[in-house]
Amino acid sequence: MPDFTFRSLQRIAAPLAFGGNGAQEQVFFSELHRVGVLTQLLGICGYCVTWMMIPQPNWLDPRQAILALACMLSTFVVRVRCRTLLWLTISGACAVLALAFGLRTMADAVGNPVFWVLPVGVFMTLAIAPIFNGGLTYLAVVAGIWWIVWSGVYHADQWIREASWMPLMMVVTILFGLALNISFSLLRLRNFHARQELTRLAFQDSLTGLNNRRMFTQSAQRMQREVPGRVLHFMMIDLDNFKKINDGLGHDVGDEVLVKTATIIATSAEGHLCGRLGGEEFGVVFVGDRQAVCAFATTLVDTVHRSFTLACPVSISVGIAELACDKDLGHSYRLADESLYQAKRQGKNCYVIA
Repeated sequence: MPDFTFRSLQRIAAPLAFGGNGAQEQVFFSELHRVGVLTQLLGICGYCVTWMMIPQPNWLDPRQAILALACMLSTFVVRVRCRTLLWLTISGACAVLALAFGLRTMADAVGNPVFWVLPVGVFMTLAIAPIFNGGLTYLAVVAGIWWIVWSGVYHADQWIREASWMPLMMVVTILFGLALNISFSLLRLRNFHARQELTRLAFQDSLTGLNNRRMFTQSAQRMQREVPGRVLHFMMIDLDNFKKINDGLGHDVGDEVLVKTATIIATSAEGHLCGRLGGEEFGVVFVGDRQAVCAFATTLVDTVHRSFTLACPVSISVGIAELACDKDLGHSYRLADESLYQAKRQGKNCYVIA
């Protein structure tokens, strides 16, 4: 239990701190891209409105204000066009720091930056919590924000004499923002794992762990299209007398037989497509010529027959047909099915190739 808890913590802590692995990054990118673009657009609009509302006369440095706006616009273009989470994070960090620099420029222009330091820092710290994936990245950007808005306004001795509560307020705000960032990251992580589980349930057989019929069929059709000129064979495999096993030994034993048979097929057919077609039927798309597939079928039949020591004998029958690339998949299914029934009529525990 402690080992399981430690592994679970590792599984969650790494994405929360660093942003996740490659597969997670692809999902996180699509979720963060939209909210990041919208947030950045609102930031640019807010900056322009703030600029327009500065009272005259003022001491605004137009070069700094224009530089901040140019940085925000350029990073916005990069953010819209980027296709990876890394560039999304870099452009987002640059945009946030440019906005902080621009707002600090506005605060300096009104002649009383002290009044605006805390609200600007608090607002930006909390506003950017949803748009960064990974607590360390978020903290790094927040540190940059507070350095920009705070630099030159207060010195350490002034904190103690005049506003000793402001550092405490800053720390509380950062911790609250980090909690928000972690909460959003957890939601994205749970959404990622939920999608993974739904995908597994949609394309994987829950009992045996093999591809289910849907995934097997789609993959076989893709192989027909993508492997022109290569010899493919479709193998339909059926457990012999499976109803007797279920009725005589119980459904639990029947499930164990299915799982063990699936494991034998998956191990023997390593490198070839395999799946459970339904019930006690399995399928394999074998890449190889007639001689190779016959040798594989012989080995598979013998391996299954020798792997069980139950009261009821366990064996398989196999029907094989060439998987023609210029014909519909159903054609090969029918030929393999006919070969399978011929194998059943010949006494089972054997294979027949069309």
